[in-house]
Amino acid sequence: MAVKQAQCLSNKWAGQPPKLPLTGAFDAVLLKKIRWIQGCHGLSPSGVIEARTWQVLYHPALDCYDSYPV
Repeated sequence: MAVKQAQCLSNKWAGQPPKLPLTGAFDAVLLKKIRWIQGCHGLSPSGVIEARTWQVLYHPALDCYDSYPV
């Protein structure tokens, strides 16, 4: 359930990052997106969804100046 929530919240980010299907699988695509979101907020891009990462998922930055990795 938490993985689907992370996928859903990460889809609120506009622009280039891909919209993720709500599969419930923590795969390489979700990991890359979480790391990018963490970097946009000045967090260590660990890919681990801890309390601070949940906070930024619920309250995303208006814009990120880091380009999304290809």
